[in-house]
Amino acid sequence: MIKQKFKAVFFDWDNTLVDTWPTLFKATNVTLKHFGRAEISMEEVKIRARLSSRESFPKLFGNDWKEALDVFYKSINENKKDIKLYDGTLPLLNSLKKAEKIIAIISNKKGGLLREEIELFNIPADLVLGSGDTAFDKPNPEMGLVALKHFKLNASDTVYIGDSITDWEFAKNLNMAAIAIGDDDYDGQLFARFETVSESISELLCFPI
Repeated sequence: MIKQKFKAVFFDWDNTLVDTWPTLFKATNVTLKHFGRAEISMEEVKIRARLSSRESFPKLFGNDWKEALDVFYKSINENKKDIKLYDGTLPLLNSLKKAEKIIAIISNKKGGLLREEIELFNIPADLVLGSGDTAFDKPNPEMGLVALKHFKLNASDTVYIGDSITDWEFAKNLNMAAIAIGDDDYDGQLFARFETVSESISELLCFPI
């Protein structure tokens, strides 16, 4: 259990602060159908979501990966208003801002779309970084290093909160503390790796961060 307090809190976006599983499920199967492939289950979608689309699509679609990515993000964009904030998201973020914590959102979602979604909910973030904003996506540490440099912070000043093994690897690569959010260990590795697990964003309001 993490007991120290931090100067900054960095968050993942999808399925950490907002529920985007329905839109990801739809976009994934729209893309597969576009190429005449069989649809997959939500469980399979969750497993595939561990990797950024920029990394996974060339493996899944070969030479068609750029077209597949366009189809995928077109569906995500068309349905972005269907995403929902988790109940505790704004209370937690507002509490952190009141405590003068720095807030950054670091996600493997395409940067432009990520910022559009964040603007829909008036999220009080001091910095937003998404896929394409740097050369590499999570779990490569580059986005984290950019954020730390931007705020002139050390990794020890910061905690990363996410929902997947990719988020844990990202924090580990930065030598940064990490908290897992959620109660769905969909990749079978989540709870075994994170030193602290919170069942919900609302529960984090009681954590000393």
